[in-house]
Amino acid sequence: MSFDYAFAYEDRSFMHTSRWSLSGVDTRGGGSTTAGRLWMLASLTGQTVTAEIYKTPDCDSGDLVASGTADISDIKTAAAGCTLAQENASGVSGQFWFESYLADCDYPVEVLVTLCTDEDLAIEYCSLDDLPEDVYSATRGMARHCAAATEKVLLLVSGLYARQLGGFGAPEHKYHTAAGRALPDYRRLANPDQLKAAAVHWALSAAFGSCHELGAATMYSQLRDYHERKRIEAIEGWNLTLNLDPDSDEDADASKSGAMVRTTRL
Repeated sequence: MSFDYAFAYEDRSFMHTSRWSLSGVDTRGGGSTTAGRLWMLASLTGQTVTAEIYKTPDCDSGDLVASGTADISDIKTAAAGCTLAQENASGVSGQFWFESYLADCDYPVEVLVTLCTDEDLAIEYCSLDDLPEDVYSATRGMARHCAAATEKVLLLVSGLYARQLGGFGAPEHKYHTAAGRALPDYRRLANPDQLKAAAVHWALSAAFGSCHELGAATMYSQLRDYHERKRIEAIEGWNLTLNLDPDSDEDADASKSGAMVRTTRL
């Protein structure tokens, strides 16, 4: 399963990216990311942007996981696709789009790939590698379930916090290629770690649900139900910190509880 809800904490006075889709991500400790994040360096030569994706913010050559180029000669009329190929045998590949490119950014751009990783899940269940092989991958860990949980949490956030994220409940589908994709603006999530608990329990609930194959109660069904309850508790406890003007500064300037958002929308 690909990570289709990755997004970049970019300064849109330099560039605007969208429709990130990354495959081959290893969510295990020492895998493809640092705490679920990657960093991008982009540089323009002529009408070609070269994008390099690193697993650490230092962007050392040994930490390069993927790279690609995009032709932006027609970017004023159509988004420019950038296809990524693996580097350093990372296994990571994928694609994203430049909606605009005005100048090179002089610092690495953080890309949030996943809200949770195996290290986060292991705090709740330490024997992940003992799960069946169709649940736990020997080469990618719990990536499939981390990707699914990240998608579900971000879609829920974009619905509950539609007004705060400036959108209308969800991003346009990735196959709708003509959309401008400025909103919802996930960069306004000043601390995505506030969503981690919900993602962790959502991933584990799905994983243990996959393991449960009997009609009667089993250890797996009990774990599934436990994590489903904890997922709901985590969401009910949301009080998200927001940066409503991410292009102007990096400081949070608002917070909103999930309960208050629901009350306001009703």
